[in-house]
Amino acid sequence: MKTNPSYPRRPSCRPGFSLIEVTLAIGVVGIAILSLVGILGSTFQQVDDIMNTNRALAGVTRLIGALDKPRTIAYLPTGATAANTKYINQTGTVSPALDPLNDASDFDLAYRLLANAATSTTAVWVYVYDRKLVAAVKDASYKNSSALNYNLNANPSVMEVAITASNNFTPDMLATRNVVGTPMRVRLTLSRLLVGQRYALVPSVVNAGEPSSTPWTVGAALPGAPSNPDPKQYALAYLPIVAEFFPHDFSDFSVFSVREENPILVQNIVISR
Repeated sequence: MKTNPSYPRRPSCRPGFSLIEVTLAIGVVGIAILSLVGILGSTFQQVDDIMNTNRALAGVTRLIGALDKPRTIAYLPTGATAANTKYINQTGTVSPALDPLNDASDFDLAYRLLANAATSTTAVWVYVYDRKLVAAVKDASYKNSSALNYNLNANPSVMEVAITASNNFTPDMLATRNVVGTPMRVRLTLSRLLVGQRYALVPSVVNAGEPSSTPWTVGAALPGAPSNPDPKQYALAYLPIVAEFFPHDFSDFSVFSVREENPILVQNIVISR
């Protein structure tokens, strides 16, 4: 009986991935990761923009109140001594002096502060930020002790508006003012609502209160500016200004004052006599 000859069986072969297939797979995964990173980066930027806008919106109300009551605007000298609060109406702060005789009205203070803010070059820069109030209390852990304790976590915060000596808000000021979050810097300039308004009184008939026939034009300072702003020479019962809010990145005034950037919020504010 003949039998079929037996042949050795070939070992089973598992097909593998070629170099081209591996390269394509890595490319697809890489593109997917890059797309995800791009989406996340855009999302984080949107969240940051929303937070800055909300911070600016909260600052508008405080800024309006501060311009209505300028004596509440803090003046911060250069350096870490900014913890000692002074205000812009006090002697030796803003130049020219806003309240030389210590009898100026709130509108007069605001007028003297903003009378020369006709352009971005002569704009007034202020800072708005949340600040923790830190009160010194006796340490109750020691009987009859007069030691003082500062509890940063137990104190509320307030929103403060400040002007600095050099227009710079430095990290030292951030620390000494107990600032929470990122400060907002605000550029204040005269509003175009003044265009066409008879804004100045004729010097020869000041007592009669007759306004000049010359209307206000863009870039013009108010009467008496810049050396001696005089509210009595101003003919209108209101002062319109524009407030532009920017997130403060601690760059120097010489840099951000000339840098082209879009404000995150623009607000028209009218100050009444």
